Amino acid sequence: MSIGPNAQPPVSQLAPYIPGLKTPVVGFSGGVYLQLLESHGSEGLICVMRPYAGQREGDFLELFCSNLQTPVDFHTVTEQEAREERPIALHISRARLPEGTVGPIFIRVTHLDQRVEETQRLTVKVDTVPPTGSDAISGPSSENAQLPRPQPTLTLVDSAAAGRGVGVRIPFYPVDPSLPDATHRAVRDRIRLIIGNQVIEHSVTESEANNRNPITVMVYYATWLLIGSGRHACTCEVIDEVGNFAPGRSPMQLIEVRLDPNERLLDPAQIVEAPSGTLDADKLGDKDATLRVAIAGKGWASGDGIRLTIRGRTQDGVDIEQTYNASIPSPTVPFADFPWPNADLRALIGALIQLSYERVRAGQVNLPSENTFVQVIGTPTDTGLAVPQLPAASGGVLHPLTDPVTVHITSYTGQKPNDRVTLVLEGTYANGHRFYQEHTQVAGLGDIIFDLPNGVDGDIRQLDGGRLMLYYYINLAGQRPPSAILTLDIGEPQDALPAPTVQQAPEPDFTFDPEASKGNANVTVPGHATFIAGATVTLYVEGSALGGSAPPAAFPITQPWVGRDLPFVVARVFIVANLNGSARLYYRVDSPNQRTRYSQARVIKVGSGLQLPVPRILESTFTGDTTATLNPVHVLPPAPPVCTLRVRYSPMLAGDDIQPVFSGTPGPGTPVLNPLPGNPAQGYVDFPVSNLVIAANLGKTATLSYTVTRAGATTLSQASTLTVDPLPSQLLDLVSVPPSTGIINVNSAYTVLVREWSFMRSGQAVWIDINGPGPAGLKLRDGTPLTTQEFAARRIELPLPNDYLRMQPNLSNLSVEVRVSLNGNVGKYFATDLRTVNYRINNTRGIFARIAVGTGPNTLVLSPDGNRLYVGCLFGQPSIWVIDTLRNRVIGSFDVPGSPVWMAVHPTAGRLYVTDNSVAANTSIRIYSTLDHSLVDTLTGFGTVNGIAFNTTGSRLYVADNRAGRLIILDTANHQPLASVPVPNPIDITLSPDNSRAHIATLDGWAVVNLTNNSLINSVAAANPTHIAHNPRASQVYITRRDTGVAIGNTQTARIEQTLTGLQGPYDIAFDRGRDIAYVTQTDSDRLGIIDTRLRRVTGAYAGFNKPRGVVVAADGTHGYVANIGDDSVAFVVF
Repeated sequence: MSIGPNAQPPVSQLAPYIPGLKTPVVGFSGGVYLQLLESHGSEGLICVMRPYAGQREGDFLELFCSNLQTPVDFHTVTEQEAREERPIALHISRARLPEGTVGPIFIRVTHLDQRVEETQRLTVKVDTVPPTGSDAISGPSSENAQLPRPQPTLTLVDSAAAGRGVGVRIPFYPVDPSLPDATHRAVRDRIRLIIGNQVIEHSVTESEANNRNPITVMVYYATWLLIGSGRHACTCEVIDEVGNFAPGRSPMQLIEVRLDPNERLLDPAQIVEAPSGTLDADKLGDKDATLRVAIAGKGWASGDGIRLTIRGRTQDGVDIEQTYNASIPSPTVPFADFPWPNADLRALIGALIQLSYERVRAGQVNLPSENTFVQVIGTPTDTGLAVPQLPAASGGVLHPLTDPVTVHITSYTGQKPNDRVTLVLEGTYANGHRFYQEHTQVAGLGDIIFDLPNGVDGDIRQLDGGRLMLYYYINLAGQRPPSAILTLDIGEPQDALPAPTVQQAPEPDFTFDPEASKGNANVTVPGHATFIAGATVTLYVEGSALGGSAPPAAFPITQPWVGRDLPFVVARVFIVANLNGSARLYYRVDSPNQRTRYSQARVIKVGSGLQLPVPRILESTFTGDTTATLNPVHVLPPAPPVCTLRVRYSPMLAGDDIQPVFSGTPGPGTPVLNPLPGNPAQGYVDFPVSNLVIAANLGKTATLSYTVTRAGATTLSQASTLTVDPLPSQLLDLVSVPPSTGIINVNSAYTVLVREWSFMRSGQAVWIDINGPGPAGLKLRDGTPLTTQEFAARRIELPLPNDYLRMQPNLSNLSVEVRVSLNGNVGKYFATDLRTVNYRINNTRGIFARIAVGTGPNTLVLSPDGNRLYVGCLFGQPSIWVIDTLRNRVIGSFDVPGSPVWMAVHPTAGRLYVTDNSVAANTSIRIYSTLDHSLVDTLTGFGTVNGIAFNTTGSRLYVADNRAGRLIILDTANHQPLASVPVPNPIDITLSPDNSRAHIATLDGWAVVNLTNNSLINSVAAANPTHIAHNPRASQVYITRRDTGVAIGNTQTARIEQTLTGLQGPYDIAFDRGRDIAYVTQTDSDRLGIIDTRLRRVTGAYAGFNKPRGVVVAADGTHGYVANIGDDSVAFVVF
């Protein structure tokens, strides 16, 4: 059969048109993704029957989905639809679209002459779970922690490497393989590797989908040329076969590209307000940011222009590029500043932006710069597509005679001139029939205007008395979220023609019960002003079943019927043909010289009225006919993390759509539960409800109900009340401050530990408040979402700041309050309280504790990280004792052969160097492992060692050899001597902070060795020194002298400038690196002296020691340790 150029095709040559259906999908007619199901006014799929040959009034259309016996939607063709050959919009509810294969989907047309035709059949793949899952992002950043960071085989790509091709490995996703299988890497997933602004796409093969090995994506020379030289961000995103985008992108990997070794790029630009690489938009307020470019000495010339480019991704996943053209003020200025408009930067809050620029010079190729990457933080702004606007609409109402109907779409974030903008019009006529249209435009550069004609018989005009929804999407459906929906009444609702009434189907159920009503149906059309002489009112009865639609009945209005109620009789045979179904009744008014108008529809149910009892939560305890309580422990491990809402009623039909309603606290406490079809075989339907819903309703009540939609008519069930108990107190005892057991010493390190709480999940807001006796507490965490890393660890650990603790009075109380949001509310006082813990503060100065060690403690050294203190004990069995400084307790000791007078810890190698001064000559240096205290090596060949020291990197060891009269310099890589510098009678050694000088206390004074050429450059008289130390904050050395005090030497002038007196037996000295303070042990007075190194005077002392010798100070200056040789202890001193 041939079809003429203007003729419509027969039904058999048509297939249902599903707007937004993703094609191609291997093995299916198309794919259905989550956004497609949620983009319409009601969840599900629009399914359009296009105009067909032989389209006639009275044709009965049935839409089938999987079930070949029960249609999911139906429609009777009207005279106007037949005459105008209109497409007809039908709907598949969400209940009929389970995950996986769905089909066949087709439309059956039964003509009035009983001829039956069917469209082609579709089978679709429904997949609503995106790769890595829907909850892979927490917090404002669009980084998806479940997408692995790309792993390039090279992070520096030169021309040779680019020519060979560089592989980039994409490990298996999600990163957490314990996530449901539906979130895992799957065949035909599209992995989009993004380097700079270039995209390399890879489709996952069958074999790659069947294992968890990394996938290598090759990037070849032609692509590297497009990427260009410079530092580039490398990331990836994933789209599954049906069109679900994984949320966000993977973490970023930087790649440096250098294709031309002679190419010199301009210096990277800076954002002045982001010196550390993070720009806080909230701190800017409404001010612009400043883009700064170095100018002077960088090859700029008068007349040069500059083009600055910022690339980033919005919170909605839209890649945008912002370009600014300007001129440089002068080639001699140090730098030039350019504004980054506040509105532009706010569009990129949450993004890691790439900033670059080009020098624009006439007649030359633009010279690019290096890239700069900056994280933009702040309160996100809405960058989604704005709702379409209709200037002619007012108060949510559009006059039906508006012509044309102008739709205004404002320019949007990321707009490109060639974008395809699709405007969707979706609505219902007054009689309840569906309406669906699409219109497309090219975006251009500004706002987009759609002028929709609406003359006589215009499409929107005919929606008079109905409703219209308008929204739009950009390019392909699903690529980015559609716009918000604008919903309008077409005509004032009060002007709509009222629905007819059926005497045998009264309010409130509107049910025609054939057992109760044995005759015909008496229909009344309410009188209306449009019922004028010469008008005709036509009643339509459209049933849900074949044979259930009555022929249209026309009622000519004569003078006695002007404005009056109109009686109609519908034969019983048509009504009862819809048994266990429904019928839609409406009327049309045709008046001379007036537009045709349709009334509102009355949908009646046919059959005995449905009696729908309350739903039940199976895990709850029933306390009455409509009440129940739920212990939340019943939905916590080891129980499944769900509860079951069961709906049971009779009779249940396969064609029923059951929509459960769980109405609790706003947000997660009131979930949208997917509907399911009726299951008459078992007589009930179970709906899983996540235990996170229960978490959101702890201590609250929720209302449970459901609706049953049968053949287009909806019935509401009775409601029940569910009371959710609070969590038991033992499940809230999760907060502690280790290692404290009740007392917090302000000079020790503590951590607030919050162990896994019930219903823990990434993204939940957490508040941690530390409250002392004063009014100002410490907000240790102020609603920050739980990160994926914390969730994986099932705990939160945050250090308790010592500076806050030190402000608390001694013996005061300190409480730790933790709140977690289990209901999605960002309000602190709507969160769940964990049990508050209380501690007592110990904030004393001076000796806080004594730690018993071996006999004769003399020398102290701290490990580079400050976590270990090594104590050299001289008497009895010489030994080294090890103290854990976090807990201030001995954790081990080991014997050494001889007196450990001098010790030093290697800065990086984990080795402790200890001298053996048990004999006057041939001193050896033994090297011990700091891990297991085993002997690693023994260094010999010295006379009498009187001091050892490392340089900052640990590459050199300096040994003061008193007997040899030399400073010996060793290479620590092999412990071979590199140099030997003559120094008379060295006693102790210290190095300048820059490692350029060695300052040595000698028998007669102070010697200085230039370490760049290993030569003695100065010697200053200062008789009988004991120890020497360099002030880390000034050009000074301090030399302790047992008889005369502490000499202060100026290292720039090599002169002793002052001697501090009044000290009794000064022995060792140590400095606070953060303050101008030094501490000196006084062996003869059992004190620790305090020196103000700025004023260069003794300002006080701590008492209570016993023949103090060695002293060390913690890196933060809050405390120190003193070796008491008189009572074999180490004093822990609080400063």
